[in-house]
Amino acid sequence: DDESVTSAFPSIGIMVCAKNSAPPSPVVSAASAGALELCQVYSTSNLPRTLNAAKADGFRILGAAASAPTDDGTQQTWELSDLNWEQDKTDDGKMRPTILVLGSEGHGLRTLVAKACTDFVAIPGGGGGVDSLNVSVTGGIMLWHLVNGMMAN
Repeated sequence: DDESVTSAFPSIGIMVCAKNSAPPSPVVSAASAGALELCQVYSTSNLPRTLNAAKADGFRILGAAASAPTDDGTQQTWELSDLNWEQDKTDDGKMRPTILVLGSEGHGLRTLVAKACTDFVAIPGGGGGVDSLNVSVTGGIMLWHLVNGMMAN
């Protein structure tokens, strides 16, 4: 049911890097089970610059990573259940807009993309020799938690 995507995630847009992503097409739409038709899709040729501009405009940029891949000490890694939603509220009590950044399978977030993130978020658990999930599984789990956390606050 394509309506379930927009009702479950009412404010979702998708941003892809023009250099490393398949452009929207009938094949991509079919792979998304039609959900692509219900979301805004944006393309950028320079993801780090776009994320830094969004950060300057007040967005929270959450990078999906098991631990903070940068060494500057300004970013924190949160487990999904421990995300601090209070820091996401604006002065008028509304939720600050949030961008979730998913890296590539196997390589994770690129260095400049990771540096553009304000914080990182990880799925708790693991073990058993599996240190990462398929990016679509990760995205689904994280979106569900993020939207539920935002709606609860």
